[in-house]
Amino acid sequence: MKLIESIDPIVMQLVILPTIVIGIGILLAILTKRIYVGPITTMLLTLSYNFWYFSSFFPNSKLSFTMVSSWCIIFPLISLYLSWLFILQPKAIKEFFLPDIKK
Repeated sequence: MKLIESIDPIVMQLVILPTIVIGIGILLAILTKRIYVGPITTMLLTLSYNFWYFSSFFPNSKLSFTMVSSWCIIFPLISLYLSWLFILQPKAIKEFFLPDIKK
């Protein structure tokens, strides 16, 4: 808990959290070969982080629907696109990073 409190909230919200939740969602989507697993996992992880954040930093406030931030919508959309890209388009990714060199 002390480690998370010591991290700057802006860095946590803009760098660390998206990387972790979207990364785990994409990883699970690739492992299961199902595109919908990525966004669902990402949404659940983001919602659980928001719940934990509000309940630990604002313990006396009543939890409401406002705890659902826009990140709970944006992160799953990013995860959906990247899951689709990595599962259904692996040939395009391979060609992008390893172009066919013809002389």
